[in-house]
Amino acid sequence: MTESKRIYKELKQDVVTCTLAPGLSISEQEMCERYRASRTPVREACRKLCEESLMQLVPFRGYSIPALTIEEYRNLRELQAAVDPAVAVLAAERATPAQVKEIENWASYEYNVGQRNSYYTFLEWNRNFHICIAAATRNQAFLDVVMNVQTRLMRYYYQVIVMDSYGPELVAEHHDLVRAIKSGNVDLARQRAEEHLANTARRSLNIDLRSVNYGVEGLLNPEETEVLHQAPTPGAKMKKRLPIRRRKMLAR
Repeated sequence: MTESKRIYKELKQDVVTCTLAPGLSISEQEMCERYRASRTPVREACRKLCEESLMQLVPFRGYSIPALTIEEYRNLRELQAAVDPAVAVLAAERATPAQVKEIENWASYEYNVGQRNSYYTFLEWNRNFHICIAAATRNQAFLDVVMNVQTRLMRYYYQVIVMDSYGPELVAEHHDLVRAIKSGNVDLARQRAEEHLANTARRSLNIDLRSVNYGVEGLLNPEETEVLHQAPTPGAKMKKRLPIRRRKMLAR
């Protein structure tokens, strides 16, 4: 693993799990210290995360972590509702035996309740599961959309699975979808994709309620909320010295 890949992996996990809080501004120097690396690999990792919409470049200031917003979440879910059933249909028509096997491999991981590292591992497997289905369509446009949507949804889904144990339910739905694609039954594949989306919407209801009632802060713990409010306002210069609580957070 190259240095830039190591930093990318660690930084992405910190963003997805909100260890680096949504709305936080962070400089290259702070990331060099946090991930014990030089600027070049840090910059390469950040560039990739910006391409995936998990970070944003702030010219002459550094980077920021995009806020978790109910608007983005609902937009992504609406896009997913339009795309995923069509992707499942094409995958049922076009998937090769090798592609079906790969999809099956990504469908089986079940996270362990209370083990937060396993939550993140599940999100990576879930993302790869849906990307492999999109790849089986042999339609690059669909693949690009699914990759973007699934990556951006990871932060929201993390908020869902920390609330309750959905592991067995999710794995069962994934296997149902795989069997439909493997059978070549396009109607069944569409039905299973729509059912999975409906169940995901039900499981995600708490995100809607918490976001509506509390805004972004409702998705964060108190320490993360305080760090969020410490982010510089637009046009302000970044301080070289961070508040003590923020320094502690970045040192996790």
